[in-house]
Amino acid sequence: MRNNSVIIATNAHFLAATLREKLRDIFFQVFIAANDYELTDKIKTIYPRFVFLEHCFHGHVTDVYIQKLVRRNKKIRIAVWSASELKPLAAARFIAAGAESFISLRDTYKNIESVFKQIAEGQPYYPANVGAALDMNCAYPVNGELTLREKEIIKLSILGKSNNEMSDILALSYHTIRFYKSKIYRRYGGNMPIDILRNAIKRGIIDVDDF
Repeated sequence: MRNNSVIIATNAHFLAATLREKLRDIFFQVFIAANDYELTDKIKTIYPRFVFLEHCFHGHVTDVYIQKLVRRNKKIRIAVWSASELKPLAAARFIAAGAESFISLRDTYKNIESVFKQIAEGQPYYPANVGAALDMNCAYPVNGELTLREKEIIKLSILGKSNNEMSDILALSYHTIRFYKSKIYRRYGGNMPIDILRNAIKRGIIDVDDF
């Protein structure tokens, strides 16, 4: 059973200690992994709910590395963080690969506790420019508002497909599906997929014949 614990994956000891102090009041336990072996071992023994992964951990964090973590540990939620600003497209690739959030400490340090609380409450966090880059990188706009990816997810939701089923059908990670769904609900309002469809049709964003 997973608890509300977090692993900070970084070999930067000073930053790890600083982050641990910030996280202690929010999470049940905070652990540090300095390399890939320690991270793998702690995941197996601690069953954490979150992994805060430094963007250059293990030499260089790639989307393939994140996908590997997500495949092995489907219930773990990953937040990638950087001590400096990262280009939006690079950060967007991490999220598209399965990370749920991206944090730039340089930009968010003053309100980092509120960012951590948002993540702990199950709400993805990423700068606005990263969200825009993700749309540009992963999908194509339709009618100026809806993307092809969002359209696919709405359709599969109406067909009753679960997040795991959509993940298999669209070859996306579970967390990426959640990211898109939360974005769709925020944009169009409503609590059910049919509400989203109804609102999008009413606003002329999509055509009912497409479904």
